[in-house]
Amino acid sequence: MKFAILAAGILIGVPSWAHAYCSEPSVRLSVPDAPGAYGRPSVPYCLSSYKWSGKHECDSWELDSYQRDIDEYVTRLNTYVEEANELARKAKRYADEAYGYAVCEAREASSQHQ
Repeated sequence: MKFAILAAGILIGVPSWAHAYCSEPSVRLSVPDAPGAYGRPSVPYCLSSYKWSGKHECDSWELDSYQRDIDEYVTRLNTYVEEANELARKAKRYADEAYGYAVCEAREASSQHQ
């Protein structure tokens, strides 16, 4: 209790030139790599006539393989979206910290003339 009273007394008695320190924000951002169209699985040739005829000549292993490739591509896209959202959260946090820093510096600058 005595320590709290002593600390409060010291803080109240500190000269007006001793102001809070404004901490400049920093951030490390790395932009995720999108899977891109080149990573998209190609439709097997056996499905090329399916659009017009509604029939295909694929074996089940070809369809299964194509479906696995599609699932993997969608997983990579979802991972990309999650990484991009994390980047956006970090950028927002940095913007908020930069705003706080600017306000602190502006207060510091204006208080020098009082």
